[in-house]
Amino acid sequence: MTVLTIVVLAGLGTAHILVRTATYGAVLNSDSIIFMSTALNFLEGEGWRYFTGRPLTGWPPLFPLLLAALAWVGVDPLEAGRWINATAFGLTILAAGGWLRSNLRSQWLVLAATAAIAASLPLSHWAAQFITEPLFFLFTLLALSQLAAFLHRKTTAPLWWAAVFTALAAITRYPGVALIGTGVLVLLPAARRKHTLIFGAVSSVPLLAVLARNWAATGNLRWATGYRTDPSGQSLFEGLSQAVKVLWGWVVPRHAPDGLAYLLGLAVAAVVLAGATVVLRTPRMHRDALEAAPPSFRLGPALPFGAYALIYSLFLIAVVCFAVAVNEIRDRFLLPIYVPLLLTAALLLDRFLSSAAAGGLIVIRYGLASLVLLGTLAHIGFSARENLRLTTQAYAAGYKYPWSYNAAHWQQSETLNYIRDDPIEGRIYSNYRPLVWFADRTASPEKHLNLPRKMRWTEIEAGAHIVWLDRGFVRGFLGHDDLDLRVLPGMEIVAELADG
Repeated sequence: MTVLTIVVLAGLGTAHILVRTATYGAVLNSDSIIFMSTALNFLEGEGWRYFTGRPLTGWPPLFPLLLAALAWVGVDPLEAGRWINATAFGLTILAAGGWLRSNLRSQWLVLAATAAIAASLPLSHWAAQFITEPLFFLFTLLALSQLAAFLHRKTTAPLWWAAVFTALAAITRYPGVALIGTGVLVLLPAARRKHTLIFGAVSSVPLLAVLARNWAATGNLRWATGYRTDPSGQSLFEGLSQAVKVLWGWVVPRHAPDGLAYLLGLAVAAVVLAGATVVLRTPRMHRDALEAAPPSFRLGPALPFGAYALIYSLFLIAVVCFAVAVNEIRDRFLLPIYVPLLLTAALLLDRFLSSAAAGGLIVIRYGLASLVLLGTLAHIGFSARENLRLTTQAYAAGYKYPWSYNAAHWQQSETLNYIRDDPIEGRIYSNYRPLVWFADRTASPEKHLNLPRKMRWTEIEAGAHIVWLDRGFVRGFLGHDDLDLRVLPGMEIVAELADG
């Protein structure tokens, strides 16, 4: 029954994303246009370059390669990206549920944790977008699961699978390097040196090949991963504070009732208390229970997940707060630890509930279990209701994000439809080049350019056109919230439409 329920939850997760994106497609942002244009350029024999004509180095190649492969057999790239991420989300639910069923004794805890992943607001939010994260989450989960299986059984097959999934994760998103480091550090004390070398080599060779290609394509080692020149400006304290806010936002969804927030806070405190009890007192308190239990009942299965959550978090903080990175710590970049943290917490709680206890400890144990169960059910219920609202809205009118091309605003954009129906001749400068390129995909890479920062108008080629979209986050990013093109010298307004 548990297996059937997990399969049903996985199927519902995939169907949920497909329904959410059925009318307007997956949400597109500037990264999405880069992935799609790279795939199309590759198929047209123009090399591994995106719409600017530059080689793709800032993003690993696996996702565009999948789009190109599916486009080669006749699948539209936009539809391909939608199905890839919906399927990846469903498989993530299935893999997480399978791991929980293999390592937890409490069936209700297995089902509750799996349902929490299936109903997760942040995971479903990003699964509905045309980006690499859903695929990265899936490969990460599979790699960590296989690492745990190898540490338990010591047979080589899981080790090879762990290395393969880690390699796939690393060429899906560059932060996959944290997964390589996690595997090496976890294997060193627990396995023979030969096994560590096998994992390190197999998992890192594809990424090293990608970096070597990027270096050769750009002639500059700094550009091997898309070198950024602007630091995020986020201090260590600001980064940690933001990370805490994001983690709490995963527990208590936005707009949740106050009562739910208190209940979920108590449930989290209960999980932390139970986990601390298991970790600190396992040798004395659980010796008899663990010796009588099957090998899979030990705490070892959680080691790769907990280690990865820690190592990835340190990697993210180092990149954002101490290195060159344009992005700050936020939900999207912390999400790789979402499922590992949840699985680790579920396993620790399961060990606490299954430990030998008597008298007052039994009351405390089942009191905590009831509190966690109520909090989990409340979280799942509110998340499911919010997902239903968002999916209904997206199905009917598209996402309401200003940067998403599939939103009703951009689908009905007078400016973009104007360009699509009557392409502009000559150079085009825009405050959102990807969207304009998307409306004029037959143009050469050199045709579309970004507006110079701080509006250094002398840098704009004489006789060029300017397409200014009056909505979107690029306005604030460039610092031109109050721009009026009509006051600029020599500016002739060809068309002034409602949105540009």
